[in-house]
Amino acid sequence: MPAQNQPNGQPPFQPNGQPPFPQSGQPYQPGGQPPYQQQPPTPPTGQSRGKRVLVAVIGVVVAIVVAVLVRQGFNAAFGESKQDIVNEGVKQIKAQTTLPKQVDSVTTWTGVSAEDGTIHYRYTVQADPSQLDESALHDSVERQLCSTTETKKLLDRDIAMRYSYGFDGSSKTIDMTFTKADC
Repeated sequence: MPAQNQPNGQPPFQPNGQPPFPQSGQPYQPGGQPPYQQQPPTPPTGQSRGKRVLVAVIGVVVAIVVAVLVRQGFNAAFGESKQDIVNEGVKQIKAQTTLPKQVDSVTTWTGVSAEDGTIHYRYTVQADPSQLDESALHDSVERQLCSTTETKKLLDRDIAMRYSYGFDGSSKTIDMTFTKADC
């Protein structure tokens, strides 16, 4: 009796009732082909390539993030300190300005110096200190500092600005310090 496929898709049986490949333990290969060795299924090439690209992209992103963090760490450890920025700022101011410098009809800018995390500006005022409103002076200086891009950048880097006003013929002084909290 010839071998026939069973209705439920089972492999055909030999006339003796045994499967065509006894003892092989391998699944039936249609068309009378010899049994194949089972190999793990390979993913479609698009999926495998996509995973490789994704892994490569993630690797590059991680490498960039690590490089940025390392650079920030080195800058924090070995980069410009706040005092270095203050010193450089004062050096540039002195290179660009000849002091003393008349600011207005009664105020002369007499000096600038680097202090601990602070740029200190000194002025002399030719006026009676009792005629000066300290609150108005404070507000005026603060408004000017907070509206000027370069000084705002320094304040944002936690560098303070100190202003000292001395008065001709008087021992009175007005001293004001501004920080990023003031802007």
